[in-house]
Amino acid sequence: MNFLNKNYAVISFIVLLYGCDNTPDRTLSPPQNAKWVDVVFTLPADTVLLPMEVLYRSNKCKTVRYNSSNEPHDIPGYNDFEKPFGQQGSSNIWRAHIAIDGGGKCQWQLNSIKVSFKIADGNPLVKRKEVFATNYIFDFDDYGFSDGYGTGRAKKVSGDLDIRTDFFPEIFISHKFKKTTLELFGGDTRHEKWSQRYRVNDIKTIVINPVVHFNRVVILEGPNQSPGNIIVTYPDSSKQKALYTKPDYEKLLSMK
Repeated sequence: MNFLNKNYAVISFIVLLYGCDNTPDRTLSPPQNAKWVDVVFTLPADTVLLPMEVLYRSNKCKTVRYNSSNEPHDIPGYNDFEKPFGQQGSSNIWRAHIAIDGGGKCQWQLNSIKVSFKIADGNPLVKRKEVFATNYIFDFDDYGFSDGYGTGRAKKVSGDLDIRTDFFPEIFISHKFKKTTLELFGGDTRHEKWSQRYRVNDIKTIVINPVVHFNRVVILEGPNQSPGNIIVTYPDSSKQKALYTKPDYEKLLSMK
């Protein structure tokens, strides 16, 4: 009977953690002493702030993955969802308050958050273009978002963050793919100093203050035939070859 009771207890524990469909209980229940982080975003005119993407991980509720040899191995369980920002009155300040210690049966811990914004549909630049969002990623632990979403390699930082980035509308005309895209360019994120991904530690507040220079549009135009060069037209009408498919950010900054 003792053996049966022990097995029943183990099975009951597994059911509590994962439920009847073998998925972990994703309910968050931050403890009273939980650490929290405030994310404050100053929204520029003619832009839209998207819901924050949140990823929690659990070392208690594992997820099975298979390698190239089809061998199983456990990794921390995941719990991802979107969390909208709340507007502060009628201002352009938006805020989100999120627990680092998520608690719950799986003892969820905040792993990564992604903050995204883009040019609003009502802006004339958007017409007949595919619009891409601009992203910031903040990693609180390993196993973060596998896709960097163009943010670059994570910079290690400690303490609160106050981020100010100058952005310029970037139009890319692709003759090869017969489409035109629009996004905000804040430096080539392959360079660490312009990376928009952070590996954070000992943090309570993240303040993001993007500045968008809508009067400084930069245009990239691909070649009519490959191979060929991408030509950049700067706001002062000067032209030059693109630097690794990107404009010269320092030159744009000097034109402000």
